[in-house]
Amino acid sequence: MMKRGILSHDAQRKSGSVLSAAAKAEVDYLLARIAKHDPRAKT
Repeated sequence: MMKRGILSHDAQRKSGSVLSAAAKAEVDYLLARIAKHDPRAKT
């Protein structure tokens, strides 16, 4: 959410667990694929 400008700092979001590096990479990959068809997904 920080990439998209929704949150300015990690401390604003209370999280249950931390995403692994692999999970973060997968989210970035999926958003890039979606962005090809939906401009709202561009980061």
